[in-house]
Amino acid sequence: MENKGSKAAAAVFCGLVMLITAASDALRGVFLPQFRSAFALSEPEAGRIIMISYIGNLIFLSVGGYLSDRLPKKRFLCGLLLLWTAALVSYVFTESYTLLLAGMIFSMGGSTMLSTSVNLITPMLFVSPAMMVSIFNFIQGVGITASQNVGGRFADSLTAWHTANGILAFFAVTAFIVLLTLKLPEKEQPREESKVGFKELICPASLLLILICGCYFVAEHGLMNWLTSYGSEYLGCTVKESSIYLSLFFGGITVGRLIFAPFIDRIGIFRCLLIWSAAGAALYVLGIALGRSGLVIVGISGLAFSIIYPLLVMLIGRFFDPSAAGRATGFVLSTATFFDIGFNAFFGDLVDSAGYGRAIIVLPAAAVLFAVLLTVLRLTVRRSAEIK
Repeated sequence: MENKGSKAAAAVFCGLVMLITAASDALRGVFLPQFRSAFALSEPEAGRIIMISYIGNLIFLSVGGYLSDRLPKKRFLCGLLLLWTAALVSYVFTESYTLLLAGMIFSMGGSTMLSTSVNLITPMLFVSPAMMVSIFNFIQGVGITASQNVGGRFADSLTAWHTANGILAFFAVTAFIVLLTLKLPEKEQPREESKVGFKELICPASLLLILICGCYFVAEHGLMNWLTSYGSEYLGCTVKESSIYLSLFFGGITVGRLIFAPFIDRIGIFRCLLIWSAAGAALYVLGIALGRSGLVIVGISGLAFSIIYPLLVMLIGRFFDPSAAGRATGFVLSTATFFDIGFNAFFGDLVDSAGYGRAIIVLPAAAVLFAVLLTVLRLTVRRSAEIK
């Protein structure tokens, strides 16, 4: 019974962390028009909010990835959760553009490392880790969709921003209390130093995978961060209407992870990526090309994007020696984060100089390039025989 109780508590902790970190990340894009208005920001200044958050991503993935292998899991998660909660609390009590930028480093970076850590500890806690990872990713999608939908209805003042972060901070404290009750197992296995060095990680496969992940990040994250502004500033939608289309996209991702999961093993990881990425790119391009009337199609494209990222993460390690798969995956994903940083650093300037109508084309172009580069990877780089 005690074992069942501990498993239930672990499931509550993991699910709650995935829910609130996803909700926190999604709020940033929903409230971007309000930040622009409240702080009288230009488009480049608004873009810095997004850019600095991905710098936080890079810092936490790099430093956190190093520390997570060297500190007890519970101690590491406690410290990480406290840092993240502190950032949320700072949003509740401050109205400063400078402090907002500083907080984004910790809130975005901390949430990314927390959700990554959940995926890392799941195999240690549950007998059926693959099923539990799917459930937690589904919960993450619920958090994103709910945050965009509900947040979009009330994102008309900084008071709503304070309130939303206060609610998330409350649940973060709840998650911390649950974490204190858990006994997290540590992997007691002899570690052999991998003979694969950093130089071996720089290869045609890793370079292509970095480009692939970078394009995917621009296509998905760019939509999450800029669709609300694009719809309200250029297409004549209200913030509420724009956030509904955004929640439709991430709702499609959430539902698609459940609908398409049974087909992955039958079709194969790589084949699924090729099929779903092509479908997603086609819908994305069509939706943006049709303007306001195409926003529904952009939302529906979330179904095609649903299984791409989890499968992409699984795919990366298959191109490397098993002893270096973890480091290779971390290297590829953290390096690809520079695409997020660069995109958001210059997108605001691009909007100022070319207008939203032309600047937004970067997003569907990235989706198309993502699908094309996956095909190039399939045709040109030697891979494990088990990748289908």
